[in-house]
Amino acid sequence: MNNEWKSLIKSRKTLVGLIVVLFIPVLYCGTFLWAFWDPYDATDEIRVAVVNQDEAVDYNGTSINFGERIVEQLENNESFGWEFVSKEEAMEGLEDQAYFMMVEIPKDFSENSTTALRSNPAQPTLHYTPHESRNFLVTMIEKSGIENLQQNVSNTLTSTYLQTLAETMKQTSEGLLTAGESTTNLAESVSVMKNNVDNVIQSHPNLTAYQKNQSISSFNSLNEGANNLATRLTDGTKQLQDVNLTQENIDMIANPVKINTDKFTSVPNYGHGFAPFTLSLGLFIGAMLISIVFPVRDTAFTPSSPFSWFISKFSIIGLAAIIQALIACVFLLGILDLQVGNTGYFLLFTLFTSLAFITLIQLIVSVLGEKGRFLIILLLILQITSSGGTFPVEMIPTILQEVSTYLPMTYSVSGFRTLVSNSNHELMWQNIGFLTIFAVISIIGTLCYLTVKHRKIDKEARINENPM
Repeated sequence: MNNEWKSLIKSRKTLVGLIVVLFIPVLYCGTFLWAFWDPYDATDEIRVAVVNQDEAVDYNGTSINFGERIVEQLENNESFGWEFVSKEEAMEGLEDQAYFMMVEIPKDFSENSTTALRSNPAQPTLHYTPHESRNFLVTMIEKSGIENLQQNVSNTLTSTYLQTLAETMKQTSEGLLTAGESTTNLAESVSVMKNNVDNVIQSHPNLTAYQKNQSISSFNSLNEGANNLATRLTDGTKQLQDVNLTQENIDMIANPVKINTDKFTSVPNYGHGFAPFTLSLGLFIGAMLISIVFPVRDTAFTPSSPFSWFISKFSIIGLAAIIQALIACVFLLGILDLQVGNTGYFLLFTLFTSLAFITLIQLIVSVLGEKGRFLIILLLILQITSSGGTFPVEMIPTILQEVSTYLPMTYSVSGFRTLVSNSNHELMWQNIGFLTIFAVISIIGTLCYLTVKHRKIDKEARINENPM
């Protein structure tokens, strides 16, 4: 046992490697938890387009615009990154993946909102357009946010309805009470006046016709006043009847706002939502394992040139990467029935991704040898946390957001998302372009290293052939 310890201490390479391995668990665990410790605290980074097309209406003599009230609420709401734009800007932002969803307030929102206490009320509707293929997990967060928005707007409308109903009932009841009291007093006065007129006429049969007519005219004036009061009572009753409280009205007051969902892109389940991330992860791990089971740098013969050295290695590991990609595609498309916008483009992008990963790993292992595997593991950890495969890049720490732009899996996840349940080929080609940059830089880097290494081998061979 002592000999093993002495050997370990003397072997600096083994000792350093063992010490580095000790930090792998904490690197993985720590980085992962750091990235996703509290992503919901960063939901204000999720950009949401708000389109307000509502038009003001007159309601009980007051001009109101519920759309503007909703906008005011959202301006003070930090649950998402609300951006108030036109319909055209919102649709372009969804297409370019600038927005995760769109909320539209239609032009008849206020008009429909004022019909709750009338016959045949029209329920106001908010239109919600999620971009599910942008990030499936965010869609779950968005649904919760939309439900909260719906509840807040509903509370505002319900409060308005109840206030209007209370004011209408109060005004009508006060009018009816006043009219009732006046009617009672007038009825008593009419009765007394009528009796007095009759008594006077009976007691003084010698009254002139003019005097009789004057008495009757006074009586008629009182009678006309009674008729006016009756009309006021009828109008008050009609005003009260205008307030409908049928089951339809009650249902609308209880649930005043309807949410209409019109998906910009649709992801049917969690499998489709996480396929871009898991496929990218599988291809990267597969490329890493290829470099472990096959000697990427060392050769069994002396290569004739750096290029032949590179081709001899890449022809094998590149073919292995292609086969890995094809097997993964067959399983996902044929067995799991993964739905993609275009099968040909999906196969093409998978091959590009796998080749980009293997060229990067070939560069690292060729230059650093066994030590490079630690760097590969570190890259794997960083890509798991920063590629946007789970929570979107906008919700992770700023440092990881910046790092993600320099890692290939960021673009593979993005590219697969444009193909799974989507068909945005323009974005797919953009991501192929980024992956191609990684592949070209890696190939050039590997060739440069092999050129230096080949020259060193040639020099050593010449020295051995011509010893001094």
